[in-house]
Amino acid sequence: MDECILPVMDTGLRGVDVASSKICDVRGKEGKLIYRGFLIEDLARNAGFEEVCFLLLYERLPKKQELEDFNQSLKQKRKVPENIFSLLKL
Repeated sequence: MDECILPVMDTGLRGVDVASSKICDVRGKEGKLIYRGFLIEDLARNAGFEEVCFLLLYERLPKKQELEDFNQSLKQKRKVPENIFSLLKL
């Protein structure tokens, strides 16, 4: 039987930028995950889903009125068309 020759893969990517991002930073040795300058733990404790979405989209946390407007916009976009309800009833 012929020998199976597998390609050599170097999986040691220390120091290599695999996917640089302006949105998040992973500091593995420190155990930190940072989104737009905020620790993920702080966002999880102190911000709601919509606030984090706003942060990711607009690079800052929303002011009170901006959050209300953003929530209203999201609410309008999640309306399910009536024909979909009819389809689901089948």
